[in-house]
Order: sequence, then C-alpha cells, then structure tokens
Amino acid sequence: MPGAYVMINTLPGMEKLVLDRIAQIPGVVSVEGVYAEFDLIVRVNVPLGNTVDVVINEIRKIQGIKSTRTISSIDSERSSGIGMDHLGPPSD
Repeated sequence: MPGAYVMINTLPGMEKLVLDRIAQIPGVVSVEGVYAEFDLIVRVNVPLGNTVDVVINEIRKIQGIKSTRTISSIDSERSSGIGMDHLGPPSD
C-alpha cells in the first residue's frame, strides 16, 4: 500500500482548523499536531495501484497551510510495533 508522511506548517492559529479538514480526506490515516519544526504530521495510505499524489494535492488545497514537505515510505520496509505496553510498569 503506497504511503507517505506529510509535514505541514500552518499559518498562525490555523492548526486545529487545518487538522480537522485534513482528517476528512480519504486516504489520510492519521493527522497529529506536534511541537517541532512543523505544526502537523499526516500519515497517508492509498490502495495499491493508486498514488499518494491525489491525497497530497487535496491536502495542499486547504486554506491555512503555509508549506508542506512530503516523505514517501518504502512499502517493503514497513512494520508495526507493539507499542509501549510490553515494557510493563516502571521499575523505581
């Protein structure tokens, strides 16, 4: 499944509005606000045979976005972790 991460800078005060609009776009798996060089990080996945370009172009149309940077993922080099639960409680 082709995928990408899109890092987004928004105009000041537009983070939540942009986040809510992006979350409604088909192909968007997740969108999160972050404290970093970027304001939002979006995970995009599309069915095999499609390209992420369509989704990314829809994201870029949203008013309030200042800039984007896209990083394509490598399908054959992807794995899901089991999360932090396996670590158990802290050992103070």
